Amino acid sequence: MRRRLPGWLALGLLLALASAQVFPKEGGVYAYSDGTLQELRPTSEGFRLRYQKEGKAFREDRLKASPEGFYLLGVGLPEGYFPFAPPLLLYPARLELGSAWGGSARFRGQRVALSARVEGWEGVRVKAGAFNAYRVRVAYTTEKGGTDLKELYLVPGLGVVAYRAGEAWVELVRFSPP
Repeated sequence: MRRRLPGWLALGLLLALASAQVFPKEGGVYAYSDGTLQELRPTSEGFRLRYQKEGKAFREDRLKASPEGFYLLGVGLPEGYFPFAPPLLLYPARLELGSAWGGSARFRGQRVALSARVEGWEGVRVKAGAFNAYRVRVAYTTEKGGTDLKELYLVPGLGVVAYRAGEAWVELVRFSPP
């Protein structure tokens, strides 16, 4: 029997994954078709990525920039801040067709592993417009048996414009620069 990752963890890892090459350096606000608002704010070490649904904040990722890419330092949830040990590489400094990356870290008492691969470059049409995007397949697993598989559409300079999780399709409705 397959166990799924908690939705807040899977969504957060998915959206945070797009933080290095593809997000605008000045940040912005993203509105998605599932009702999630994502606010990307630059910091001295990278970004903070804040998530809201129905006007209520439910998560904030702390991301650190490095020459290798962006690392997830930890996640702020309503019940507190939880670091990744070691920080988890979410996105390499450079994307190209066929590139793959992964890693694992301790998070909230268990090991979480991520593996990702750029599978294509293609056009995608969403409510926010038509874009050329990297298609990236991302898999998350936990040592307790949680799994999650997603297909992301990442646009350089903008971020995640859509993703597919099973039969669900979530797309960018609007992006607002700061």
